[in-house]
Amino acid sequence: MLSHYHADINPDDDNNSHVVMLRMIGFNKRVLEAGCASGHVSEMLSAQGCSVVGIEIDAAVVEPATQWLERVIIGNFDDQKLWKELKGELFDAILFGDVLEHLKDPLTTLRESAKHLRPSGMVVISVPNIAHADVKLALIQGTFPYGETGLLDRTHIYFFTKEGLLDLVKEAGLITTEICRVTVPVFGTEIGVQPKDVNNEVLAAILQDRESETYQFVIKAVRDDGTRSLEGLSSQLVELTDQLHDETRRYEALRATYESQVVKLQTLEALHDADQLDLAHLRHQNDLVKRFIPRPLLNFFRKRVNKP
Repeated sequence: MLSHYHADINPDDDNNSHVVMLRMIGFNKRVLEAGCASGHVSEMLSAQGCSVVGIEIDAAVVEPATQWLERVIIGNFDDQKLWKELKGELFDAILFGDVLEHLKDPLTTLRESAKHLRPSGMVVISVPNIAHADVKLALIQGTFPYGETGLLDRTHIYFFTKEGLLDLVKEAGLITTEICRVTVPVFGTEIGVQPKDVNNEVLAAILQDRESETYQFVIKAVRDDGTRSLEGLSSQLVELTDQLHDETRRYEALRATYESQVVKLQTLEALHDADQLDLAHLRHQNDLVKRFIPRPLLNFFRKRVNKP
């Protein structure tokens, strides 16, 4: 049986959390995959030459994943007994792909996971962004529509913004070294808010937030070595990433405006061409009329038209 979280992964889709996480992890690593489900990510990790140990809470869905796993551990991160099964084991990468939001105590889980990192190891995390514009618009309408998956998955316990995620990572003794965003346009999520139900001024204010169309955050983090230089570099990286994101949003807005103006210009050109055809037709009709009107009568009409 496949998990209802099972998803096909298109490796060419850069705007996909699975693709971003796989890129961050890279090749030929020993990976601990939290929430391996039925193995859609496990398969891709294996194809990258990685050896994978999976952890899954739902024993009913994990069987398809076992063909790509070194082994699988059935357990819950909120039950600290799980870590005893990993005693003495170290990994190059620990992957939490849309897992932390389901836990009662994600901070303790991250702290424990860091103990199983090799010195050069990384933790890769993706979480949904509760500050997406569609969530805010739903709240303004007085709704909070839980679903089976997505931003408002009914099994979510924690809800993250970018700042909340970065704070959690820091408290866990980790330093963020890369942050990426998966974006979905306003009105494009499973929440189902509609443009007709939204005041334009309210929408414009919501879209001022740089994270208004961020659907998921994906970050890579390493253990904090206690040096100010690493912490400083992490802060600079996050700031530069934010600036790049802002510039990208501005570029996309300008491109959308440009494309809109091109469409308007094409419409005007089409109208102009139609008008030119109509004018040519009228001139032709006028010439035909002139041929059949007797000259004395034509002169009479001309005098009447030119009469002061």
